[in-house]
Amino acid sequence: MDEPTEAEVRAARKWLAKRGVRVAEPTTLLALRLGARGGARQPGYWAWRVVMLVVVGLAAIVTQFLALWLHTPLGGAYFVGFAAVVLLIRSSVRRADRRAAAWLGDRRLDVPRPSWRESLGGWYLASLVITFGGGALLAVVMCVTTSWVWAVGWLVLLALGAVVVAVVLAEVVRRPVIAEDETSLVIDGVVRTEDPFLAMPALFALPVLFDVLTGRQPHEYTPWLVGYVVLAYATLLVSRYTRYRRRKLPAGDYGTVAAVR
Repeated sequence: MDEPTEAEVRAARKWLAKRGVRVAEPTTLLALRLGARGGARQPGYWAWRVVMLVVVGLAAIVTQFLALWLHTPLGGAYFVGFAAVVLLIRSSVRRADRRAAAWLGDRRLDVPRPSWRESLGGWYLASLVITFGGGALLAVVMCVTTSWVWAVGWLVLLALGAVVVAVVLAEVVRRPVIAEDETSLVIDGVVRTEDPFLAMPALFALPVLFDVLTGRQPHEYTPWLVGYVVLAYATLLVSRYTRYRRRKLPAGDYGTVAAVR
């Protein structure tokens, strides 16, 4: 049976401590789920990281070469790098949840998962729509009225970002509840609302500023592009604030209670 590593136990303990719960050792289920979210490195982590770095490095070189040759957006390497980091973290979290579900087996509570609206929240959805919907609309308008090459390049990058975010969010909203009691049910709800921030959509709007600073974008659309980035980030920041402002967990059985010093 899969048991948490010492690194996962330490990371889970820190994750709980940040939310007002101090334990000497978290329960097995919480250690398995929260270890990866607390930064614990699972077996095979470094091998995957080396492979990812090689792939990202090659992809970044190619995208920057194409950007300079075709006069498309310069943020291609940023897009590729951020997408790779998001998918690497998502893979670690997904593996942790699968291990936790396998360890729990038939003891898992049979409760319905929350709706996708509850998991994501209105402000997060607003940032998502602005980043990809608003960005695509601006790109289409630019295709019709001005530099279509730059706009098409930006559309391609937005499509890449949308696919990456969709992969993460599909995992969050479709994931079954992984809980054995009321305490782990609370934790399931917390991680379900925090996991969407593994892929923050507004970060995929940021590369536009590379071109604004270097003057590669259609100049008449500079105010619109800056406003687009600001609005995407503002809604994301409000979403994070509303999700994280009440981080203290309720009383429950989180593990072995730590000794008071």
